[in-house]
Amino acid sequence: MECPDLQAVYSFLEEIKTSLTDYQATRSKLARNQALKQAVQLTRALESPKDAIFKLFLSPTQAMAVKIAQDLGLFSLLAQSETAISCKELADRSGAHPLLVERIMRVIAAMDFVGEDGPGQYRATLLSKEMTGKKSGIVDTLFLDLAPAILQTPAFLRDTHYQNPEDHSAGPIQYTYHTQMNSFEWLANHKAAHARFHAYVEGVREGQSDWVDWFPVQARILDGYASHPSDPLIVDVAAGSGRDMLAFKRKFPDVAGRLIIQDLPAVFQDVHCQDLALEKIEHDVFAPQPVAGARVYYLRFILHEFSDDNCRKILENITQVMTKGYSKILIEEFLLPDEHATLFHSMVDMILMVFGPGIVRTQTRWIALLESVGLTVNLVAHPDGDGPSIIEAELVNVKSE
Repeated sequence: MECPDLQAVYSFLEEIKTSLTDYQATRSKLARNQALKQAVQLTRALESPKDAIFKLFLSPTQAMAVKIAQDLGLFSLLAQSETAISCKELADRSGAHPLLVERIMRVIAAMDFVGEDGPGQYRATLLSKEMTGKKSGIVDTLFLDLAPAILQTPAFLRDTHYQNPEDHSAGPIQYTYHTQMNSFEWLANHKAAHARFHAYVEGVREGQSDWVDWFPVQARILDGYASHPSDPLIVDVAAGSGRDMLAFKRKFPDVAGRLIIQDLPAVFQDVHCQDLALEKIEHDVFAPQPVAGARVYYLRFILHEFSDDNCRKILENITQVMTKGYSKILIEEFLLPDEHATLFHSMVDMILMVFGPGIVRTQTRWIALLESVGLTVNLVAHPDGDGPSIIEAELVNVKSE
């Protein structure tokens, strides 16, 4: 067995202490994430490479065990109890075979999804309780709909000679489910998967800060806004449920101007989009933009679904109606650094490659893409933590800061 590099181990320990001291003083999510990254590096330094590889390829069984525990309602049973529950009682109350429950609990206890208070005695942990909230909606989409495509992606790439997936009618999802429909058309034709996807989106967004809570809205948008009630203030392109504009209204209830959400007719027919106090305009992102001269055109988690060429078509439909020196585009997306990307953001990129096929772009790639359609980047704003960033851009020949 290979011996760990103890010098590296002690170095990581010191780095973790420094980051934790920083976190204790600032309560910064960035400091916390840095400590977490260093803790993972410490684990990797201690772990045998052979063991790390073996556990990686056994890791799908972890997702399997969590999914089974969720389906049996074990997390809810534990979260509702103030004391530990025996394996036998969990089996009796879930209807599952006691030996099966014992085996599943052993796995999720090793993952800290439950705690052990003695042989066959289990209690809820923070992870158990999280699995009873909206975040649990992520599990079904990833396990039932995306996991089969993830497993088929190596074969898909082999059969397509390892080209970067960019065709929405011929990606890993289409290869797996034998369809030429794009992923959203496929979801619309599979009601159960569509419902799971809504739960997935809500689960992903739960706990995330709204953009208006950390982006400098007053300085970057409202200062300099021609505040006539009939003027378009913000156009939320492909807005979905309109959550982001509702957040704006809550934060700035007295600001005059039109808040417009745009999306496909099928989206607005969805129950999630009914009875919102927002102006709705049916719009396809590949059609000419019908609202001219808005202060802001806001695109949240839209462009990552498309290739660079399709992004240019979407953006050019907007740039043609922007007012130079006044209108801005705000793009809220995850950004990859040019080096030392986090595992989380890199895994999101892989999920998008499978589902879209889409992409999480680097900041350098974003700037090049925007410049190619006549836009200049004024600001790249980052939240505290690993959430999405916001790129502010406007037409060229405007002084940037």
